[in-house]
Amino acid sequence: MNWHKPACLSYAALRGYRYPALLKQYLREHERGAGYDTAKRELAALLRHCRQSVPYYAEPLRQRGDVRPEETDPVECLSRLPVLTKETIRANFAQLQSADLGRRRWSYNTSGGSTGEPVRLIQDRGYEDRIKAIALLGHWLVGADVGEPIVRLWGSERDLEPGNRSAKARFFLWLTNNTYVNAFRLTPQRLRECVDTLNRVRPALILAYAQIAYELARFVEREKLHLMPQHVIVTSAGTLYPFMREKIAQVFGCRLYNLYGSREVSLIGLEVPGVNGLWVPPWGNFVEILDDAGHPVPPGEEGNIVVTCLTNYAMPLVRYHIGDRGALAANIQPANGRPGGQVLKYVSGRSVDVFRTRDQKLVDGEYFTHLLYFRPWVGKFQVVQKAYEHVQFRIVKTNGGPTPAELDEIAAKSRLVMGDNCRVDFEFPGELPPHPAGKYRYTISEIAA
Repeated sequence: MNWHKPACLSYAALRGYRYPALLKQYLREHERGAGYDTAKRELAALLRHCRQSVPYYAEPLRQRGDVRPEETDPVECLSRLPVLTKETIRANFAQLQSADLGRRRWSYNTSGGSTGEPVRLIQDRGYEDRIKAIALLGHWLVGADVGEPIVRLWGSERDLEPGNRSAKARFFLWLTNNTYVNAFRLTPQRLRECVDTLNRVRPALILAYAQIAYELARFVEREKLHLMPQHVIVTSAGTLYPFMREKIAQVFGCRLYNLYGSREVSLIGLEVPGVNGLWVPPWGNFVEILDDAGHPVPPGEEGNIVVTCLTNYAMPLVRYHIGDRGALAANIQPANGRPGGQVLKYVSGRSVDVFRTRDQKLVDGEYFTHLLYFRPWVGKFQVVQKAYEHVQFRIVKTNGGPTPAELDEIAAKSRLVMGDNCRVDFEFPGELPPHPAGKYRYTISEIAA
Protein backbone atom coordinates (compact mmCIF):
# COMPACT_ATOMS: atom_id res chain seq x y z
CA MET A 1 0.00 0.00 0.00
CA ASN A 2 1.33 3.43 -1.00
CA TRP A 3 0.65 5.33 2.24
CA HIS A 4 3.21 7.97 1.24
CA LYS A 5 0.84 9.47 -1.35
CA PRO A 6 -2.01 10.60 0.96
CA ALA A 7 0.46 11.43 3.72
CA CYS A 8 2.71 13.74 1.72
CA LEU A 9 -0.16 15.41 -0.19
CA SER A 10 -2.11 16.01 3.02
CA TYR A 11 0.97 17.32 4.79
CA ALA A 12 1.70 19.72 1.92
CA ALA A 13 -1.90 20.98 1.89
CA LEU A 14 -1.82 21.55 5.65
CA ARG A 15 1.38 23.56 5.20
CA GLY A 16 -0.45 25.84 2.76
CA TYR A 17 0.95 24.49 -0.50
CA ARG A 18 -1.46 24.47 -3.43
CA TYR A 19 0.24 21.85 -5.58
CA PRO A 20 -1.88 18.92 -4.28
CA ALA A 21 -5.06 20.69 -5.48
CA LEU A 22 -3.39 21.74 -8.73
CA LEU A 23 -2.26 18.17 -9.37
CA LYS A 24 -5.88 17.00 -9.05
CA GLN A 25 -6.96 19.73 -11.47
CA TYR A 26 -4.28 18.87 -14.04
CA LEU A 27 -5.03 15.15 -13.83
CA ARG A 28 -8.74 15.85 -14.32
CA GLU A 29 -8.09 18.14 -17.28
CA HIS A 30 -5.65 15.64 -18.78
CA GLU A 31 -8.30 12.91 -18.62
CA ARG A 32 -10.75 15.27 -20.37
CA GLY A 33 -8.29 15.93 -23.21
CA ALA A 34 -6.27 18.99 -22.21
CA GLY A 35 -4.21 20.29 -25.10
CA TYR A 36 -3.64 23.41 -27.18
CA ASP A 37 -6.86 25.07 -26.03
CA THR A 38 -5.72 24.67 -22.42
CA ALA A 39 -2.43 26.41 -23.25
CA LYS A 40 -4.34 29.25 -24.94
CA ARG A 41 -6.54 29.63 -21.83
CA GLU A 42 -3.47 29.88 -19.57
CA LEU A 43 -1.79 32.27 -22.01
CA ALA A 44 -4.85 34.55 -22.05
CA ALA A 45 -4.86 34.69 -18.25
CA LEU A 46 -1.16 35.58 -18.15
CA LEU A 47 -1.47 38.30 -20.80
CA ARG A 48 -4.47 39.75 -18.95
CA HIS A 49 -2.32 40.00 -15.83
CA CYS A 50 0.53 41.56 -17.82
CA ARG A 51 -1.78 44.24 -19.29
CA GLN A 52 -3.15 45.10 -15.86
CA SER A 53 -0.11 44.77 -13.58
CA VAL A 54 3.26 44.53 -15.37
CA PRO A 55 4.59 47.90 -16.61
CA TYR A 56 6.93 46.44 -19.24
CA TYR A 57 4.05 44.75 -21.09
CA ALA A 58 1.14 47.02 -20.14
CA GLU A 59 1.76 49.75 -22.70
CA PRO A 60 2.33 47.50 -25.75
CA LEU A 61 -0.82 45.54 -24.89
CA ARG A 62 -2.92 48.67 -24.34
CA GLN A 63 -1.79 50.14 -27.66
CA ARG A 64 -3.79 47.47 -29.46
CA GLY A 65 -7.12 48.66 -30.84
CA ASP A 66 -8.97 45.75 -29.23
CA VAL A 67 -10.36 46.26 -25.76
CA ARG A 68 -9.04 42.88 -24.60
CA PRO A 69 -6.76 41.48 -27.34
CA GLU A 70 -5.60 38.60 -25.15
CA GLU A 71 -9.17 37.28 -24.89
CA THR A 72 -10.00 37.22 -28.59
CA ASP A 73 -6.80 35.57 -29.84
CA PRO A 74 -4.07 35.21 -27.20
CA VAL A 75 -1.58 33.57 -29.60
CA GLU A 76 -1.89 36.38 -32.14
CA CYS A 77 -1.68 38.92 -29.29
CA LEU A 78 1.48 37.23 -28.05
CA SER A 79 3.11 37.42 -31.48
CA ARG A 80 2.94 41.22 -31.40
CA LEU A 81 5.05 41.51 -28.25
CA PRO A 82 8.85 41.86 -28.43
CA VAL A 83 11.16 38.93 -27.80
CA LEU A 84 12.67 39.02 -24.32
CA THR A 85 16.42 38.46 -23.93
CA LYS A 86 18.70 38.25 -20.92
CA GLU A 87 19.98 41.73 -21.76
CA THR A 88 16.38 43.02 -21.80
CA ILE A 89 15.73 41.48 -18.39
CA ARG A 90 18.82 43.12 -16.90
CA ALA A 91 17.94 46.50 -18.40
CA ASN A 92 14.24 46.38 -17.38
CA PHE A 93 14.36 44.38 -14.15
CA ALA A 94 12.02 46.71 -12.20
CA GLN A 95 9.57 47.20 -15.09
CA LEU A 96 9.18 43.43 -15.50
CA GLN A 97 7.98 42.98 -11.91
CA SER A 98 4.27 42.74 -11.16
CA ALA A 99 2.75 45.74 -9.39
CA ASP A 100 1.31 43.41 -6.74
CA LEU A 101 4.69 41.91 -5.86
CA GLY A 102 4.41 43.19 -2.30
CA ARG A 103 1.40 40.93 -1.72
CA ARG A 104 3.11 37.83 -3.10
CA ARG A 105 5.49 35.37 -1.48
CA TRP A 106 8.49 35.39 -3.75
CA SER A 107 12.22 34.72 -3.97
CA TYR A 108 15.13 35.39 -6.28
CA ASN A 109 16.45 32.77 -8.67
CA THR A 110 19.24 32.83 -11.20
CA SER A 111 20.48 30.70 -14.04
CA GLY A 112 23.55 30.34 -16.17
CA GLY A 113 21.31 29.28 -19.03
CA SER A 114 22.53 27.28 -22.00
CA THR A 115 24.88 30.03 -23.15
CA GLY A 116 26.66 30.71 -19.87
CA GLU A 117 25.04 34.14 -19.41
CA PRO A 118 23.56 34.42 -15.89
CA VAL A 119 20.30 36.25 -15.34
CA ARG A 120 18.49 37.09 -12.08
CA LEU A 121 14.75 36.48 -11.78
CA ILE A 122 11.89 36.76 -9.31
CA GLN A 123 9.60 33.74 -8.89
CA ASP A 124 6.56 33.50 -6.62
CA ARG A 125 4.93 30.80 -4.53
CA GLY A 126 2.30 30.23 -7.21
CA TYR A 127 5.07 29.40 -9.67
CA GLU A 128 6.55 26.87 -7.23
CA ASP A 129 3.17 25.20 -6.68
CA ARG A 130 2.39 24.98 -10.39
CA ILE A 131 5.74 23.56 -11.45
CA LYS A 132 5.60 21.00 -8.64
CA ALA A 133 2.16 19.83 -9.77
CA ILE A 134 3.32 19.64 -13.40
CA ALA A 135 6.39 17.63 -12.38
CA LEU A 136 4.26 15.15 -10.42
CA LEU A 137 1.91 14.81 -13.38
CA GLY A 138 4.93 14.09 -15.58
CA HIS A 139 6.07 11.37 -13.18
CA TRP A 140 2.59 9.83 -13.30
CA LEU A 141 2.57 9.84 -17.11
CA VAL A 142 5.82 7.86 -17.27
CA GLY A 143 4.59 5.36 -14.67
CA ALA A 144 5.46 6.66 -11.18
CA ASP A 145 2.66 7.83 -8.89
CA VAL A 146 3.09 10.26 -6.01
CA GLY A 147 4.69 8.55 -3.00
CA GLU A 148 6.25 5.66 -4.91
CA PRO A 149 10.01 5.39 -4.36
CA ILE A 150 12.22 7.79 -6.33
CA VAL A 151 16.00 7.88 -6.48
CA ARG A 152 17.47 11.23 -7.51
CA LEU A 153 20.97 11.28 -9.01
CA TRP A 154 21.07 15.03 -8.64
CA GLY A 155 23.44 17.73 -7.51
CA SER A 156 23.73 20.31 -4.76
CA GLU A 157 26.93 22.03 -3.72
CA ARG A 158 25.33 22.77 -0.34
CA ASP A 159 25.09 19.07 0.47
CA LEU A 160 28.72 18.15 -0.13
CA GLU A 161 29.66 18.53 3.52
CA PRO A 162 28.33 15.88 5.94
CA GLY A 163 25.36 16.97 8.02
CA ASN A 164 24.41 19.89 5.79
CA ARG A 165 20.87 18.64 5.14
CA SER A 166 18.45 19.88 7.78
CA ALA A 167 16.17 17.67 9.86
CA LYS A 168 13.18 19.18 8.03
CA ALA A 169 14.70 18.27 4.64
CA ARG A 170 15.46 14.72 5.81
CA PHE A 171 11.89 14.34 7.06
CA PHE A 172 10.46 15.54 3.76
CA LEU A 173 12.63 13.12 1.79
CA TRP A 174 11.36 10.28 4.00
CA LEU A 175 7.74 11.39 3.72
CA THR A 176 7.87 11.70 -0.08
CA ASN A 177 9.81 8.41 -0.41
CA ASN A 178 12.77 10.08 -2.13
CA THR A 179 16.36 8.86 -1.90
CA TYR A 180 18.96 11.45 -2.84
CA VAL A 181 22.42 10.69 -4.30
CA ASN A 182 24.60 13.76 -4.77
CA ALA A 183 25.80 13.59 -8.37
CA PHE A 184 28.22 16.49 -8.00
CA ARG A 185 30.93 14.30 -6.47
CA LEU A 186 31.02 10.63 -7.42
CA THR A 187 34.04 8.52 -6.50
CA PRO A 188 34.26 4.88 -7.64
CA GLN A 189 33.14 3.92 -4.12
CA ARG A 190 30.15 6.28 -4.29
CA LEU A 191 29.24 4.86 -7.71
CA ARG A 192 29.24 1.36 -6.21
CA GLU A 193 27.07 2.60 -3.35
CA CYS A 194 24.70 4.13 -5.91
CA VAL A 195 24.32 0.73 -7.60
CA ASP A 196 23.65 -0.84 -4.17
CA THR A 197 21.00 1.84 -3.50
CA LEU A 198 19.22 1.17 -6.79
CA ASN A 199 19.25 -2.58 -6.14
CA ARG A 200 17.93 -2.09 -2.61
CA VAL A 201 15.30 0.61 -3.19
CA ARG A 202 14.02 -0.66 -6.58
CA PRO A 203 12.62 2.80 -7.34
CA ALA A 204 9.55 3.41 -9.46
CA LEU A 205 11.48 6.32 -10.99
CA ILE A 206 15.09 7.44 -11.30
CA LEU A 207 15.69 11.16 -11.92
CA ALA A 208 19.23 11.82 -13.13
CA TYR A 209 21.53 14.25 -14.87
CA ALA A 210 21.96 12.82 -18.37
CA GLN A 211 25.75 12.78 -18.22
CA ILE A 212 25.83 11.21 -14.75
CA ALA A 213 23.40 8.46 -15.78
CA TYR A 214 25.65 7.73 -18.73
CA GLU A 215 28.82 7.68 -16.61
CA LEU A 216 27.14 5.38 -14.08
CA ALA A 217 26.08 3.02 -16.89
CA ARG A 218 29.65 2.95 -18.21
CA PHE A 219 30.98 2.27 -14.71
CA VAL A 220 28.56 -0.63 -14.15
CA GLU A 221 29.54 -2.13 -17.48
CA ARG A 222 33.28 -1.58 -17.02
CA GLU A 223 33.33 -2.99 -13.47
CA LYS A 224 30.93 -5.84 -14.37
CA LEU A 225 28.60 -4.92 -11.50
CA HIS A 226 25.15 -6.44 -11.02
CA LEU A 227 22.42 -3.85 -11.51
CA MET A 228 18.86 -5.15 -11.31
CA PRO A 229 16.59 -4.01 -14.15
CA GLN A 230 15.04 -0.69 -13.21
CA HIS A 231 11.52 0.58 -13.88
CA VAL A 232 11.97 3.95 -15.60
CA ILE A 233 14.57 6.71 -15.74
CA VAL A 234 14.11 10.38 -16.65
CA THR A 235 17.22 12.34 -17.62
CA SER A 236 17.74 16.09 -17.84
CA ALA A 237 20.30 18.91 -17.33
CA GLY A 238 22.27 18.31 -20.50
CA THR A 239 22.05 16.93 -24.00
CA LEU A 240 21.08 13.26 -24.19
CA TYR A 241 22.89 12.02 -27.28
CA PRO A 242 21.73 8.81 -29.04
CA PHE A 243 24.84 6.87 -27.93
CA MET A 244 24.15 7.90 -24.31
CA ARG A 245 20.49 6.90 -24.55
CA GLU A 246 21.42 3.49 -25.94
CA LYS A 247 23.98 2.77 -23.22
CA ILE A 248 21.77 3.94 -20.32
CA ALA A 249 18.76 1.95 -21.52
CA GLN A 250 20.90 -1.14 -22.06
CA VAL A 251 22.61 -1.10 -18.66
CA PHE A 252 19.62 0.06 -16.59
CA GLY A 253 17.33 -2.34 -18.45
CA CYS A 254 14.36 0.03 -18.45
CA ARG A 255 12.44 2.67 -20.34
CA LEU A 256 14.19 6.03 -20.63
CA TYR A 257 12.59 9.44 -21.09
CA ASN A 258 14.32 12.77 -21.53
CA LEU A 259 13.28 16.11 -20.03
CA TYR A 260 14.01 19.63 -21.26
CA GLY A 261 13.78 22.63 -18.98
CA SER A 262 15.63 25.47 -17.29
CA ARG A 263 15.78 27.29 -13.97
CA GLU A 264 14.15 30.32 -15.60
CA VAL A 265 10.92 28.57 -16.63
CA SER A 266 11.21 25.05 -15.15
CA LEU A 267 9.99 22.06 -17.20
CA ILE A 268 9.44 22.90 -20.88
CA GLY A 269 9.11 19.50 -22.53
CA LEU A 270 9.09 15.85 -21.46
CA GLU A 271 9.13 12.59 -23.38
CA VAL A 272 6.02 10.57 -22.46
CA PRO A 273 4.43 7.37 -23.77
CA GLY A 274 2.53 7.79 -27.03
CA VAL A 275 4.21 11.05 -28.06
CA ASN A 276 7.04 11.30 -30.57
CA GLY A 277 9.08 14.18 -29.19
CA LEU A 278 8.97 16.31 -26.05
CA TRP A 279 5.43 17.02 -24.88
CA VAL A 280 4.96 20.57 -23.61
CA PRO A 281 2.55 20.54 -20.60
CA PRO A 282 -0.09 23.14 -21.52
CA TRP A 283 -0.26 24.60 -17.99
CA GLY A 284 3.47 25.35 -17.84
CA ASN A 285 4.90 27.03 -20.93
CA PHE A 286 3.95 28.12 -24.42
CA VAL A 287 6.66 27.55 -27.03
CA GLU A 288 7.40 29.40 -30.27
CA ILE A 289 10.15 28.66 -32.80
CA LEU A 290 11.43 31.81 -34.51
CA ASP A 291 14.04 32.53 -37.15
CA ASP A 292 16.86 35.01 -36.52
CA ALA A 293 14.62 37.87 -37.70
CA GLY A 294 11.97 36.96 -35.11
CA HIS A 295 9.49 35.39 -37.54
CA PRO A 296 7.79 32.04 -36.81
CA VAL A 297 9.01 29.03 -38.76
CA PRO A 298 6.80 26.15 -39.98
CA PRO A 299 6.43 22.95 -37.91
CA GLY A 300 9.44 20.70 -38.30
CA GLU A 301 11.81 23.55 -39.18
CA GLU A 302 14.61 24.45 -36.77
CA GLY A 303 14.87 27.87 -35.20
CA ASN A 304 15.35 29.71 -31.93
CA ILE A 305 13.30 28.43 -28.99
CA VAL A 306 11.23 31.22 -27.44
CA VAL A 307 9.27 30.38 -24.29
CA THR A 308 6.42 32.13 -22.51
CA CYS A 309 6.27 30.94 -18.89
CA LEU A 310 2.60 30.54 -17.92
CA THR A 311 3.22 29.91 -14.22
CA ASN A 312 5.12 32.91 -12.84
CA TYR A 313 3.02 36.05 -12.31
CA ALA A 314 5.55 37.85 -10.09
CA MET A 315 7.91 38.51 -12.99
CA PRO A 316 6.41 37.15 -16.21
CA LEU A 317 8.81 35.96 -18.88
CA VAL A 318 6.91 36.49 -22.13
CA ARG A 319 8.55 35.36 -25.37
CA TYR A 320 11.81 34.61 -23.58
CA HIS A 321 14.72 33.73 -25.89
CA ILE A 322 16.11 30.82 -23.90
CA GLY A 323 19.31 30.36 -25.92
CA ASP A 324 18.66 26.93 -27.44
CA ARG A 325 17.48 25.87 -30.87
CA GLY A 326 14.94 23.26 -31.82
CA ALA A 327 11.82 22.48 -33.84
CA LEU A 328 8.12 22.13 -33.05
CA ALA A 329 6.09 19.25 -34.42
CA ALA A 330 2.51 19.84 -35.55
CA ASN A 331 0.17 20.10 -32.54
CA ILE A 332 -1.27 16.73 -31.55
CA GLN A 333 -4.76 15.87 -30.38
CA PRO A 334 -5.20 13.97 -27.10
CA ALA A 335 -6.27 10.34 -27.61
CA ASN A 336 -6.37 7.11 -25.57
CA GLY A 337 -4.62 8.64 -22.58
CA ARG A 338 -2.02 10.35 -24.76
CA PRO A 339 -1.60 14.05 -23.85
CA GLY A 340 -2.23 16.61 -26.55
CA GLY A 341 -1.00 20.08 -27.44
CA GLN A 342 2.44 21.34 -28.36
CA VAL A 343 5.33 18.94 -28.98
CA LEU A 344 8.99 19.81 -29.45
CA LYS A 345 10.24 17.57 -32.23
CA TYR A 346 13.79 17.97 -30.92
CA VAL A 347 16.04 20.39 -29.02
CA SER A 348 19.61 21.33 -29.90
CA GLY A 349 20.53 21.93 -26.28
CA ARG A 350 23.50 22.75 -24.17
CA SER A 351 26.57 20.60 -23.62
CA VAL A 352 27.92 19.97 -20.13
CA ASP A 353 31.17 18.09 -19.62
CA VAL A 354 32.01 15.88 -16.66
CA PHE A 355 35.26 16.76 -14.87
CA ARG A 356 37.55 13.99 -13.61
CA THR A 357 40.09 13.83 -10.82
CA ARG A 358 43.24 11.74 -10.90
CA ASP A 359 41.61 9.06 -8.71
CA GLN A 360 38.69 8.85 -11.19
CA LYS A 361 36.17 10.78 -9.12
CA LEU A 362 33.50 12.32 -11.39
CA VAL A 363 32.30 15.90 -10.93
CA ASP A 364 29.40 17.09 -13.08
CA GLY A 365 30.15 20.36 -14.85
CA GLU A 366 26.90 21.77 -13.46
CA TYR A 367 28.63 22.07 -10.09
CA PHE A 368 30.87 24.87 -11.35
CA THR A 369 28.01 26.80 -12.94
CA HIS A 370 26.25 26.81 -9.55
CA LEU A 371 29.30 28.50 -8.01
CA LEU A 372 28.64 31.51 -10.26
CA TYR A 373 24.94 31.90 -9.50
CA PHE A 374 23.77 35.11 -7.78
CA ARG A 375 26.93 37.00 -8.71
CA PRO A 376 25.91 40.18 -10.58
CA TRP A 377 29.45 40.77 -11.90
CA VAL A 378 29.32 37.61 -14.04
CA GLY A 379 28.35 38.46 -17.62
CA LYS A 380 29.33 35.30 -19.48
CA PHE A 381 31.50 32.45 -18.32
CA GLN A 382 33.29 29.28 -19.27
CA VAL A 383 34.91 26.80 -16.87
CA VAL A 384 37.64 24.61 -18.33
CA GLN A 385 39.40 21.63 -16.79
CA LYS A 386 42.90 21.97 -18.20
CA ALA A 387 44.41 19.06 -16.27
CA TYR A 388 43.47 16.74 -13.40
CA GLU A 389 44.52 19.41 -10.90
CA HIS A 390 43.92 22.58 -12.88
CA VAL A 391 40.58 24.38 -13.36
CA GLN A 392 40.27 27.69 -15.18
CA PHE A 393 37.37 30.12 -14.83
CA ARG A 394 37.01 32.48 -17.81
CA ILE A 395 34.54 35.23 -16.93
CA VAL A 396 33.37 38.29 -18.86
CA LYS A 397 32.75 40.87 -16.14
CA THR A 398 29.77 43.19 -15.86
CA ASN A 399 28.56 45.52 -13.09
CA GLY A 400 32.06 46.01 -11.73
CA GLY A 401 34.02 42.99 -10.65
CA PRO A 402 34.53 40.37 -7.94
CA THR A 403 36.02 40.95 -4.53
CA PRO A 404 39.06 38.88 -3.54
CA ALA A 405 36.88 37.12 -0.97
CA GLU A 406 34.47 35.96 -3.69
CA LEU A 407 37.28 34.54 -5.80
CA ASP A 408 38.70 32.80 -2.74
CA GLU A 409 35.26 31.29 -2.04
CA ILE A 410 34.89 29.99 -5.63
CA ALA A 411 38.40 28.55 -5.55
CA ALA A 412 37.80 26.86 -2.18
CA LYS A 413 34.55 25.28 -3.36
CA SER A 414 36.27 24.11 -6.53
CA ARG A 415 38.99 22.41 -4.45
CA LEU A 416 36.27 20.82 -2.31
CA VAL A 417 35.42 18.55 -5.23
CA MET A 418 38.66 18.58 -7.26
CA GLY A 419 41.14 18.15 -4.39
CA ASP A 420 43.17 20.40 -2.13
CA ASN A 421 46.04 20.59 -4.62
CA CYS A 422 43.88 21.78 -7.50
CA ARG A 423 45.13 24.97 -9.14
CA VAL A 424 42.23 27.39 -9.76
CA ASP A 425 42.85 30.27 -12.16
CA PHE A 426 40.64 33.19 -13.11
CA GLU A 427 40.78 35.01 -16.42
CA PHE A 428 38.62 38.00 -17.36
CA PRO A 429 38.53 38.33 -21.17
CA GLY A 430 36.47 40.98 -22.91
CA GLU A 431 34.52 38.32 -24.81
CA LEU A 432 34.24 34.55 -25.13
CA PRO A 433 34.29 32.87 -28.54
CA PRO A 434 31.22 30.89 -29.57
CA HIS A 435 31.27 27.22 -30.40
CA PRO A 436 31.52 26.58 -34.18
CA ALA A 437 27.83 25.56 -34.08
CA GLY A 438 27.00 29.04 -32.74
CA LYS A 439 26.54 28.22 -29.03
CA TYR A 440 28.77 28.66 -26.02
CA ARG A 441 29.95 25.57 -24.16
CA TYR A 442 29.98 26.72 -20.58
CA THR A 443 31.90 23.83 -19.05
CA ILE A 444 34.66 22.01 -20.91
CA SER A 445 36.88 19.14 -19.80
CA GLU A 446 40.12 18.65 -21.71
CA ILE A 447 40.75 15.37 -19.89
CA ALA A 448 40.12 12.28 -21.99
CA ALA A 449 37.37 10.00 -20.66
